[in-house]
Amino acid sequence: MFGDSLAQGLFLTANPLLRRREELRLLNGTRHATGLTRSDEHDWVTTIRQSLSREPPQVVILWIGANDFRPFVDRAARARYQFGTAAFQEAYRNSVATIGEAARDNGAVLGWIGLPNMRDGQFAAAAQRLNEVMQQGTEAAGGLFIPTWAATSDEAGRFRHSVSTADRLERRLRADDGVHFSDLGYRLMARLAFDAIAAHRPALAAPLHNAVDAVVV
Repeated sequence: MFGDSLAQGLFLTANPLLRRREELRLLNGTRHATGLTRSDEHDWVTTIRQSLSREPPQVVILWIGANDFRPFVDRAARARYQFGTAAFQEAYRNSVATIGEAARDNGAVLGWIGLPNMRDGQFAAAAQRLNEVMQQGTEAAGGLFIPTWAATSDEAGRFRHSVSTADRLERRLRADDGVHFSDLGYRLMARLAFDAIAAHRPALAAPLHNAVDAVVV
């Protein structure tokens, strides 16, 4: 599992639950306060390539982007591309595709989790734009893009604060910052991701369904 603080929260929630399942092993490759736009601060493309070559996994789960509304730093071209520009979109899409190719070349299934709805309206609009680029890059490399927008929005498409659980109570879905998740929220996102990857790659369905059983609320 790779990514920023969203992925870190997902790992920290899911890992203790999955430790009891002998056929599953979740590895932590997350790092908070990072993104794909600032390779001068943390080079995710190189980091993931090296990690996958050292210990090839069967599944790569990536959740990133909450910090990616800053200019994209292209070190090779010595250039910076502002968010929303065509150059930004191309550079970001290429980074996503390169990661997807690294997963494919190492025999792994890539599940790229999309950004959720955000409480701040401008942040939410920017997240939707970034999701489009993520999906394009992921699918270009043969990976699976896993949208979270519907699961984190109400029927009117607005930010969803809580969800109704099996006990018919409304329980908190998101953290106070309107970006991250509660423990329940991370468990629901883990279930969403595991289910999507199992449907995409039936050969891995059995252990992934066990993962769903472990995190189910």
